[in-house]
Amino acid sequence: MMNDNALWENILEEFPVKKQLAYFHSAGMSPMPTRVYEAVVKAYKSLNLYGDMYFLHDLQRVEELLKRLATMIHTSENNVCFTQNSSLAYAFLASSLKKYAPEGFNFVSLHDEFPSSVVPYEFQGIPIKYVKPVNGVYTPEMIMEAVDENTIGVLCSYVQYSNGFRLEIEKLGQMVKEKGLLFIVNATQAFPIYDIDTERMHIDALTVSFHKWGLCGVAGTLFFTSEEFRKKYPSTMAGWLGVKPPANDFIPTQKEEGFEQLAHAGQYNFGTMNFQAYAGLNEAITFMEEIGREKIRERIDQLTSYLLEKLKDIPAEILSPVDNPDYRSPIILINLKGASNTEAVEFLRKHNIITAIRAGNIRISCNFFNDKQEIDRLIRVLELYCEL
Repeated sequence: MMNDNALWENILEEFPVKKQLAYFHSAGMSPMPTRVYEAVVKAYKSLNLYGDMYFLHDLQRVEELLKRLATMIHTSENNVCFTQNSSLAYAFLASSLKKYAPEGFNFVSLHDEFPSSVVPYEFQGIPIKYVKPVNGVYTPEMIMEAVDENTIGVLCSYVQYSNGFRLEIEKLGQMVKEKGLLFIVNATQAFPIYDIDTERMHIDALTVSFHKWGLCGVAGTLFFTSEEFRKKYPSTMAGWLGVKPPANDFIPTQKEEGFEQLAHAGQYNFGTMNFQAYAGLNEAITFMEEIGREKIRERIDQLTSYLLEKLKDIPAEILSPVDNPDYRSPIILINLKGASNTEAVEFLRKHNIITAIRAGNIRISCNFFNDKQEIDRLIRVLELYCEL
């Protein structure tokens, strides 16, 4: 039987990025494993050779992928679809809420939310009450204190994109349910590393964009809505794949007869999608499940703990709330004392080490393809920069 070290050595061979970069930017976009790249190339090769010949077959493969993802978040395939990105999904929701929710309503959200979560609502004129963190932390109690008589829902990310704070999502979901409010969650920085159970967490709508931790490039967004949500707040917009066709066709060719919106989550389907990208997503999910999502999570936790220990060697302030392991994620935000964070990130890049600037600080995100040697290299170069 292969030991763990040999197992990881084989897995890491799937990431040629390691030959030239120490890549700590999965919270922005993960590099693509070779097998995922090959799946995408194969899908485009089919398009190159056969054109539209296998359109219905590709559509069926996307439906099977949606069933697979639905199982992973513990829901029915009737409750999930793909949208182009999270912003579009939240634009759907904001438009429906604007039309069907009681006048004068508001939402509660978090001060550090990524713009895709909140811009569509504010653009529609929906008031949002923003809760500010304490030492980077948002407790469910803090969030619920902002609820007033006009609040109809809580909107938040499972993991915050900037400092990596991980919310007590199940506890908050229970508190939101007890108040009879909507619970809308952006899980882009959490899934598939952390488990999602839409039923147990009492989630009404959820998005996951896969280019962060999905290892597949930009392949759209998984968009979940509960049956109850769609009944109360149906989509205000429609495309040809979101309405029922006549009995003798799969294309809604009827004219001046009106269209019946699909009752399931397919009502959010505007039209044709990038089947080739979804071939990559399907392969990426297979790859991670073969490794084991729990094993991946354990390795990321170990690497993140090692990073935090090594950061003690340099004059850096850790801004992420890392003392409580329940709040920790793979995303670590630091501030170099007495030095320019922006210049430090550029200095790292010149040494082929990739991090990011967020909120004026250095964001480091460890993934399972990283290793301790790369972390040591990151720390050495930061030490060198601080000595300049």
